[in-house]
Amino acid sequence: MKDVCVICKKETVYDRTDHIDFRYGYVEGAGQLCPDCFEPKYKRSIAIPVELILDNPNDCDLGHKVRKLYTKK
Repeated sequence: MKDVCVICKKETVYDRTDHIDFRYGYVEGAGQLCPDCFEPKYKRSIAIPVELILDNPNDCDLGHKVRKLYTKK
């Protein structure tokens, strides 16, 4: 089964069982990104409040909240 991009939900070239050290575009705490989302044409950065990081010791929960901030327009 192929992994999907955590931002746009497109299928990636990686199987879910592929080790993350051998993947391009994998972000620990967030997940796999496709090349378009990993290197967008118009790069965008966000600032993450320290409290958000400290209050969410679970990487999965933190990743979800960071993605939500990133995709918020």
